[in-house]
Amino acid sequence: MSNEVLTIIWRPHEHAEEYLIFVDDEKEFKEWREQPEGGKSIALSRFIGNFSVYKSNTGGVTGVLQPISRMELETAFFGDDKKVKDKSVEAVIQLILQNGREQKQQFKANERSDFNTSRGAAGDNHPGTQRR
Repeated sequence: MSNEVLTIIWRPHEHAEEYLIFVDDEKEFKEWREQPEGGKSIALSRFIGNFSVYKSNTGGVTGVLQPISRMELETAFFGDDKKVKDKSVEAVIQLILQNGREQKQQFKANERSDFNTSRGAAGDNHPGTQRR
């Protein structure tokens, strides 16, 4: 069984890696994006189920996706800018949502969700996993 998932992909600058987030409710996201900045009345939790930012371990968005650490978030998105007061995951997610590009991807549903399911079912070419 395959599910089509909306991802928002953004690269902070030309030589940076690509980061992505998953959107659970496309309609709510589109309504949020149309609202003026600073006047957003729709909470992120209405359309974002997992407050994590991901990157591929192979570059781009085609490899195995892994959540990035808070330290990497701060370095990649804010650098040494001392003027930025909010360096939270939510602030990064808002940056990606506002500036990123939308891309729908097919993912296979299975019982494991700790790796990029687009790479196949549990046990398919994944070290340390066994078929049931």
